[in-house]
Amino acid sequence: MNGGLIAKRYGTALEQYSAQCGQQEECFRDSRIMLPALRPMEEVLSSPVASEKKMELLRKAVPGHCDAFDDFLQLVIRHRRERRLRAILQSYQAIYKKTRGIVTARLTVADEASPQLLEKLEALTREHTGAGTVEIEVTVNPAIIGGFIYKVDDRRLDASVERQIRDLKKAFEVKNKRII
Repeated sequence: MNGGLIAKRYGTALEQYSAQCGQQEECFRDSRIMLPALRPMEEVLSSPVASEKKMELLRKAVPGHCDAFDDFLQLVIRHRRERRLRAILQSYQAIYKKTRGIVTARLTVADEASPQLLEKLEALTREHTGAGTVEIEVTVNPAIIGGFIYKVDDRRLDASVERQIRDLKKAFEVKNKRII
């Protein structure tokens, strides 16, 4: 079966089960905690280690998780889908956000982003996407020199100084090739 289809089916199942249990926010919170914790566990999760050990490891990754999330993890282990847990949780988070009108944007800046910039980008994003909530993940990357790179869904606005220098360099090379 296609890995993306598995992730989507399990993600949908978690969304429906958490709603049935009345633990939607808790499951979403737990999935956000678990997702980055999975990277160092991937080797163990894909190995033939006993299911009980895998479950114990997953429980330690998110202490105090809700009952619905624990039930879901047990289901994943029982059906031997732990190798796909990262994709499943990503799919679940996408479903959760979509049903609640949450948009995640990624902002890359050379230095710390000002609150005014964040407010302006949030308002523009809400206006253009119709989202109720906008989450902006900020990354600092001095290599862009100045300005910013803003990504929302499949759209990208590159207003970085690095890109502007690259564009100038390319234009200069093209113009000088015509002369020679």
